[in-house]
Amino acid sequence: MQIGIRDIAEFGNTPGYWYALAYFISAVIFIFYNPKRKKNSIWILPVLPFAVILEVFMTLTAGQDGFLFVIVMCCIGALIFAMIAISIEGNIRRKLYYTIRAFMLGEFAGSLGWQVFYFVFNQKNLSGISIRISEFSTMLGIFALIFVTAFFAEKRHKKGNRELEISSKALVGIFAMALLTYTFSNLSYVVTNTPFTTMYTSELFMIRSSADFMGVSLLYMVHELIQQSAEKVEAQTIRNMLELTYSQYQASEKTIELVNQKYHDLKHQIRLLQSNIGESEGKEYLDQMMTEIKQYEAQFKTGNRILDTVLTSESMKCQSKQIEITVVADGSALDFMHPMDISALFGNALDNAIEGAEKIGNPQERLIYLNVDRQKGFLRIHVENRFVGEIQFRHNLPLTKKSDKNIHGYGVKSMKQIAEKYAGSIRAEAVDNWFKLDILIPIP
Repeated sequence: MQIGIRDIAEFGNTPGYWYALAYFISAVIFIFYNPKRKKNSIWILPVLPFAVILEVFMTLTAGQDGFLFVIVMCCIGALIFAMIAISIEGNIRRKLYYTIRAFMLGEFAGSLGWQVFYFVFNQKNLSGISIRISEFSTMLGIFALIFVTAFFAEKRHKKGNRELEISSKALVGIFAMALLTYTFSNLSYVVTNTPFTTMYTSELFMIRSSADFMGVSLLYMVHELIQQSAEKVEAQTIRNMLELTYSQYQASEKTIELVNQKYHDLKHQIRLLQSNIGESEGKEYLDQMMTEIKQYEAQFKTGNRILDTVLTSESMKCQSKQIEITVVADGSALDFMHPMDISALFGNALDNAIEGAEKIGNPQERLIYLNVDRQKGFLRIHVENRFVGEIQFRHNLPLTKKSDKNIHGYGVKSMKQIAEKYAGSIRAEAVDNWFKLDILIPIP
């Protein structure tokens, strides 16, 4: 049987089972390389039923046009969204964003594969089993080319996707872009008598594949721009926070030095008064004054001036909140680190510990432990504190509980960035109402 060039009815539509497979593979790629996917060694199992559902649904609804075609495509989009929603953590905007990208990538793979098959079929005038062999080999070959390319293209985004947030305005623009390109690519199936459509199969395939490729490319470029913008904002925010923390450290250092100076002067004056007063109520009052002002003396002598200042400042916060802090630290192990990094690292770690401990109702259970030492050529920093409630983790680090994720959570990001700056690592865990933070950095 020879194929007519105008035979749209028979060969103008990519079979539903190929599109179903393309949509499924596309979604799997974004799930696999999306860092927010749930940690599960068998994560693929929950999404496997969607492969069967898509195949059955698209086979049964093949050939629909007009309003029914729109309904069918909406159902397919809903199935892809459900597949991604159960596999990727995050808000609905994030899930819709990856649904749009998966849909367009699958659409492009299905349309290009069928276009190549149609060209091969039309050129060689195949029949019988040769048609099926050509169909399967061509479609699987094109799928392999497109999806392997997409797989490695998405791989380079793996780190950047970690904290990617999609705004409502961006999502609306992305959806409009995808809808426009998809509508243009399939317009010839609805109307043919326009400057932008055709009734010829080969031209229809060219329009459809070109429009789908444009849609996939635009979405990829938008993703690049969103990532670059987010990375710049995050880097600048963390930089500003580091500078602010260091400025606070410098102010605290001057304040503590002044307070210590006044403390020593006052201590000598009280001792002079004590020596001139016998056993009396006045002496008892002076003894009480001496006890109360001791809290303002710099009590930490770790061997690192920056760490001493940070610990003194944080210990004053602990005293005001009735939190007991215990420190065992070898400050000399920090000598290779920049002062700004030291102040930011310990300031953020202890601020988070204080924030967790102060929420405990019983003051006797408000406990914080800090240990800094050398272990086999590594600097080890260990902070743990009591807490109440639940803590959610992503990539072994706690998620902020603040409502605005775009503003808060930079303390943890800052600590992670500092650890990685020195080729180190950071991880946290919650065990029996103890929050534990560990930082390991190789000592040069």
